[in-house]
Amino acid sequence: MTRKELEGIVTRFMDSFTTMTLACCLNDQPWAAAVYYARQGFDLIFFSSSNSRHSTIFARNGRAAAAIHGDYKGWKEIKGLQMEGTVEPITGPSATARAITDYLKRYPFAKEFFAVPTALSRDVLFKMTKIGLYRFRPANIRFLDNEPGFGTRWKLEMMDGKPVGEPVLD
Repeated sequence: MTRKELEGIVTRFMDSFTTMTLACCLNDQPWAAAVYYARQGFDLIFFSSSNSRHSTIFARNGRAAAAIHGDYKGWKEIKGLQMEGTVEPITGPSATARAITDYLKRYPFAKEFFAVPTALSRDVLFKMTKIGLYRFRPANIRFLDNEPGFGTRWKLEMMDGKPVGEPVLD
């Protein structure tokens, strides 16, 4: 498989689903959390409470793993992305504005969180003050596809958010 082919598969797969599971670890205490994400190239952006367990772990240890997959009935149907990388907060006005725009494009329902507060939305606004905007940047992406054979995985190495080299059967 060529890099271009695998890049297409990976981005289409990312665009086909809405939730990724993020995994982190601190002091030998593993943790996983499901979050909605929006794609910026191969980076995945997400909102999360800055007080959540995973956000407090990422503040101390930004290394992370992530998985995106569907719900499959048979083992031959299983396809998914398995990724290693880092999580960091998105900062700066232009990066933040771009991330929010991309996120709202994908999840229009989230616009209510940015609306002018009404009596009903004051509670939501208060909660939004405790929300952080983050980026998961993969260092490598593995595309798992059991159709050609159990455990068939293609690995795509990443550098600074961009694929490098040719993919390898992993």
